[in-house]
Amino acid sequence: MSRLSQLIGVIGLGVRRVVGRLRGAAPGRMTVCILGVAVAVALLVVVTGISLGLANSTTVESEDIDYWIVPDEGGSGSVPLEAEGARLSQVHEVTAELRRDDRIDYASPVVLQPLQLRNPATGEQEYVIAVGVIPTEEQRRVADMEISSLDTAYSHYADGTYDGEWSGQFVAAPSVAERLALTQGETVTVSNGDRSLTVTEINDREMAAGFGEVPAIAMPLAELQSLTGLDRADQADQILVSTTDPAVESDLAEIYPQTDVVSRAGISGVDATPTNLPIAMALAATLVAGGIGVAFVATMMGLELTAGRRELAVLSAVGFSGRTRALVVVSETVTVAVLGGILGAGLGALAIVGVNAGVASAIGIPSLATITPVLIGYALVAAVAVGVCAAPYPLYLTSRTNTLEELTR
Repeated sequence: MSRLSQLIGVIGLGVRRVVGRLRGAAPGRMTVCILGVAVAVALLVVVTGISLGLANSTTVESEDIDYWIVPDEGGSGSVPLEAEGARLSQVHEVTAELRRDDRIDYASPVVLQPLQLRNPATGEQEYVIAVGVIPTEEQRRVADMEISSLDTAYSHYADGTYDGEWSGQFVAAPSVAERLALTQGETVTVSNGDRSLTVTEINDREMAAGFGEVPAIAMPLAELQSLTGLDRADQADQILVSTTDPAVESDLAEIYPQTDVVSRAGISGVDATPTNLPIAMALAATLVAGGIGVAFVATMMGLELTAGRRELAVLSAVGFSGRTRALVVVSETVTVAVLGGILGAGLGALAIVGVNAGVASAIGIPSLATITPVLIGYALVAAVAVGVCAAPYPLYLTSRTNTLEELTR
């Protein structure tokens, strides 16, 4: 018999011993061991899935937008609210070209900039995040702000001269209206500027950013560009595109160099600062899940082998070498870990569905955690690693087994 056949046979013996214990009269310890690994792997899947979702959070939420053109992650300042960083230029020209495409229902550049507003009647001042968009007559939300009340004449842009009529319109989030004591039709001034803005509508909800809400307003893009100096190069942070044709995505990717086209599949929201949180979360999940899994497998397999030392003695008596017995024990340990990994991956996938449903119901974010085949494969590899790392303790117990003593007991 070849060495490969012997190896396969010994590994198969270990697998059959695990299955036999699970089908036996007292499968308790083995079941607990598998469930322990399953819980650890499920935790790993959920936390890593959330990390993957957070890693994709570079877009502004918009209910009817399917794609976002954003500066890529390698560029400085790819996060929209960063003070200095990469932006898209000549966005009005690009948007006009996009709108001529029959496959595209709506397109608009988006700028997010902090502004300080002041109510001249009360003296109250408030910093807000201003969202600049091109208005549309259709009911549409961008960053949770309903923009259909803004004047669609969009006169200030004036074919790129930025010297047309100033509408001064904006939609205020409820918190902004409350803090500045504003009602529809009232006017505020912009600090460090000579422009005034008038409330056209109080939005029905706040703008969500990550896991919280921020005071925000929505206003015509060209007017916000003029207030913040972005009109000189016609700049924006990203371009939102609504379409029902997935073939558009490849065309969008060719418009600007060093940009990404992000689909709705990623988490929606605004990242206020760049962060390594997703990587840290994934690493912490791996360490915690690995520690829990190794502890469970090593402990329970140790108890199982202690109770079954007579079986190991029988293997020695019929001619199994110490190395072969060790391989049987390792295959048993890894088999238990793999069974737990398979169960845990399934539980983790179900938990991700539940997390997404709960978050969507609570705060309106459609997809917080991401589940992919790669994630499932990663979980199974982690389960195998748990089995390998847990094997030394059962191997130590195997080496301490006295064949003659166990058989004559």
